[in-house]
Amino acid sequence: MLKTLSIRTGLLSLLAVMTLLLLIVSGIGIYALTQSSASLQRINHLQGEQMVQLNAGYTLILRARNEAGQAVRMMEVGLLDDAARAVKTINQEVALAQKTLKDVIGSGVADEQGQKLLDNVAASLAVYNQQGISPMLKALNEQSADSYYDLLGNKLVPVAKQFDNDMQAFQAWSEARGKAEVSAVQASKTRVLILIIVAALLTAGIIVLAWLVLRHMLLEPLSASIAQLEHVAAGDLTHTLNAPASQEFNRLNAAIEGMRQSLMDSVLRVRDASSQIDTGSRELTAGNMNLAQRTESTATSLEQTAASMEEITATVKLNADNAEQAHQLAKSVSDTADHGSEMVCYVIEKMRDISGSSARIADILSVIDGIAFQTNILALNASVEAARAGEQGRGFAVVAGEVRNLASRSADAAKEIRSLISDSQTHVNEGSELAQQAGETMDEIATEVLRMTKLMREIATASQEQSRGIEQVNIAVNQMDETAQQNAALVQQSSAATRSLEEQSRELMEAMASFKLTTQTA
Repeated sequence: MLKTLSIRTGLLSLLAVMTLLLLIVSGIGIYALTQSSASLQRINHLQGEQMVQLNAGYTLILRARNEAGQAVRMMEVGLLDDAARAVKTINQEVALAQKTLKDVIGSGVADEQGQKLLDNVAASLAVYNQQGISPMLKALNEQSADSYYDLLGNKLVPVAKQFDNDMQAFQAWSEARGKAEVSAVQASKTRVLILIIVAALLTAGIIVLAWLVLRHMLLEPLSASIAQLEHVAAGDLTHTLNAPASQEFNRLNAAIEGMRQSLMDSVLRVRDASSQIDTGSRELTAGNMNLAQRTESTATSLEQTAASMEEITATVKLNADNAEQAHQLAKSVSDTADHGSEMVCYVIEKMRDISGSSARIADILSVIDGIAFQTNILALNASVEAARAGEQGRGFAVVAGEVRNLASRSADAAKEIRSLISDSQTHVNEGSELAQQAGETMDEIATEVLRMTKLMREIATASQEQSRGIEQVNIAVNQMDETAQQNAALVQQSSAATRSLEEQSRELMEAMASFKLTTQTA
């Protein structure tokens, strides 16, 4: 199933999974931050605001009581002015304490038990003010030490003690509630840490799985394609490429296999044509040798014949014309063979172009592999960034942008792969057309060889007529001997051209022998 999955679908699936993990981790982080922030706000409100103000008001009342005792002692020793200033300060402190405590009590607390304890503080404070603080201020303002001591001994101490007890109870509850909130924050932190560790382990597993899938989808099919192209570049056409792969690599492998089949068919046709040319050139050589022997026999017979001058002249003229045509045909065969050699060289050049395109394909796929690796690194960085995310989770947008950029580069590389595959197919088609032209050229060579054979046959017939004419006539021996020498020179030229054709066909066969074909096709 993975081998038939397209590369684009695989990469998009991987990106979707990594994005989902990022969203999950981000959601966990945001939830944890929200819970922690709420707990810290509650702790700050309870411990940092209410308790500080409550303790400040309580401290001011205690200070006022201590300063009240000092003011009474000043009154007793006659320092009435100092006592008056102290009483004024005490009034200010008590007023500030009353305002602070009322503000704290008025703000209330969210917890039912805490509110109940705070209500107790408010009730005891009211009693404290009514039965203790207010009478104490009145005694101080009247500078009545007796009233102060009477109040101190009868009512002030009990109501102050009750207020102290209620304050301590509320403080104890506040400390316990703060510890509970801290414990809740710690527990939430532990849970979030566990979830992040699980997400990190899951991400690592997905990364390993993604590496295995990418190796299965990209590296293994790519290695098989490269190996097949190396075999073709080395001239070995015996290996077939039929390994299952993804959709893109299936198209690439099909194009490579089509190239191999087309190249193998072209080599087979060129081999067959070369073999036919070699056979024809050997036959031409044998015919030229026979012609040379007959020409020598004709020259010998010319010394013994002296009759039928007109017939001998016509026959010699016919032989000369036919020999000239044979020379022209041999030259045409040589030119055609040269053209066939050029076509084969051009086919080889096109195959080199295909090999160059294959090298570019390998480079582009290396870019895809590098991009996949960078995508994995960015995904890992995104996981780490999720674990370290601040209030707004800055950094996730940057990482996501980089991932999208890499995905775009992967898509561009895939497009270029398809373009190169199309180029390779075009080269293969051009190679097929060139091979077809080479076949047509070899057919022309075969036709020219047949015509040359026919002319050689006509030369043989004319030579026979010449032999019979020489038996009938015995005139113009010198002219006939000169004509025979010309015929011999033409035969030598024809033999040289035939040997050149035979050598070129042998070189062509040696060039085609460098390709390895399967047993069935060979």
